[in-house]
Order: sequence, then structure tokens, then C-alpha cells
Amino acid sequence: MKLEVHDGLIRGLPLTILVTFLIQGGAAVWWLSSKARDNVFVEQRVERLELIAVRTNEAHTQTVERLARIEERQSAQTILLEHIEKQLSESLR
Repeated sequence: MKLEVHDGLIRGLPLTILVTFLIQGGAAVWWLSSKARDNVFVEQRVERLELIAVRTNEAHTQTVERLARIEERQSAQTILLEHIEKQLSESLR
């Protein structure tokens, strides 16, 4: 088979090879677009997870602060209760 170039076109190239190149080109475009879509999905998911992590960290910090305040109140109440018990025991003597 002899290949000749006329007006920028290759003559004698079998049609099946041209169709194969077109199908492979289409498949490559489809694959690249699916990869781009997957990357966008992963980026969005990472952003959502980072936002959730920040919110969780903030909630954890607030919970720790509230727990510290509750412990301080409980400590003050314990001291007050001990003081009351001491006064009661002295008054009963």
C-alpha cells in the first residue's frame, strides 16, 4: 500500500485506522473529563471535611471550657457544703 499526501490529506490510509484514532481520541477526552470531575468531587469533599473538622474543634473547645466552669462551680459548692457541715457539727456539740 502506498501512502500519498494530496492537499494535506493522506490517501490510502485505511478507514478503520482513522475510525480507531477517532474512537481513541474520544475515549481520551471522556477519560480526562471524568478525571477532572473526580478531582472536583474530591476537592469539594476535602473542603467539607475541613469545615466539619473546624466546627468540631470549636465545639470541643467550647465543651472543655464549659466543663472547666462546671468543675469550678462544683468545687465552690463542695467548699460551701463542707463549711455548712462544719457549722452544723459545731452547733450540735
